Amino acid sequence: MAVNVYFATNRKVSGGAKPEIGEDFHPNLDELRFGKVSFAGKDLYKKDLGSFVQSGKISLAPERLDREDAARSKLGSAAIFDEVRQEMKKKGDALIFVHGYDHKFREAAGRAVQLQQWLAAGGKDMTMLFFTWPSAGAGVSRRTYADDRKRAEASGAALGRAILKATDFIRNTARDERCDGRIHLLCHSMGNWAIRGAVQSMRTFVGNNLPPLFEEVILAAADEDDDTLQSTHKIAPLLRGCRRLTVYYNHQDAALKASDFAMGNPDRLGRSGPCPTEDVKLSAKVSVVNVSPRIIWEAKGANAWTADPTGHQYFRNNRRVRKDLIDVLGGKLDEDFLADEERRQNDAGTYWRLE
Repeated sequence: MAVNVYFATNRKVSGGAKPEIGEDFHPNLDELRFGKVSFAGKDLYKKDLGSFVQSGKISLAPERLDREDAARSKLGSAAIFDEVRQEMKKKGDALIFVHGYDHKFREAAGRAVQLQQWLAAGGKDMTMLFFTWPSAGAGVSRRTYADDRKRAEASGAALGRAILKATDFIRNTARDERCDGRIHLLCHSMGNWAIRGAVQSMRTFVGNNLPPLFEEVILAAADEDDDTLQSTHKIAPLLRGCRRLTVYYNHQDAALKASDFAMGNPDRLGRSGPCPTEDVKLSAKVSVVNVSPRIIWEAKGANAWTADPTGHQYFRNNRRVRKDLIDVLGGKLDEDFLADEERRQNDAGTYWRLE
């Protein structure tokens, strides 16, 4: 059975009846196109992206704008959101995924379907949506990192528009037609830089009162400043838009170590965890989980796919981290983890470590 992953993007679309989506921006930076990618096959999370991403079938939602009468316009977003609504009636929750550095469109779609099947294999089968910003997908170097970071930042307006569009769709859906599933957000690595841009873009429309669209927000291996959750000009206003926010970090994350030192960035959230100050404390909505003890640095044979040599990909291939993720997405509270002895509380009483 094919698995659909739904997308919103500000990438440039070409190809007509057989659309291809490249690495360039749409001429209007915040312009959005919506669609889905269908993949066949099981356990795609065990495979290299290059072995299957070209097999994905891209379907672009048709769009026709009527400049004289907006009511007669046909919006791609409405079509995709309605399809998502129908799928959520069957599956329940939905997850919005924002990918990180060095992803072409098909690689981003492949990562989304891997994540969907990975969580489903652990018992949490959700409708998967992903926002893909125009990462150049040009490999890893100081130059490509700097370029992708600017691309992620510039995509904030488009991601913010997508979130506000989804909110408006729900508000305008009749009560008896809603699916009542919960919507979660997971941002990985440089995807956290894009969500910062989205938060700041939304503030120009709604101030700090971001719409409460999300149940759980997960920031995994975040390539973001460690004070972002205490800074109004960074990600902190997102706390108004969710019930809870969980940070997963690994102090041995080699990718973020490079971001720290080689790229000259401040301490990274995904490597150090949040850094509360005396003036601004960490919100009670925030949980912080240190995954360092459970990183699988090397693996061979049938389990080679679980190896995480940079300590940066644990959200999609580490079973212990998956269990914690699924418990969080299922609504398990910090005191529940403590009672079950699945996490250990550190001396500060605010951070957790996976057992």
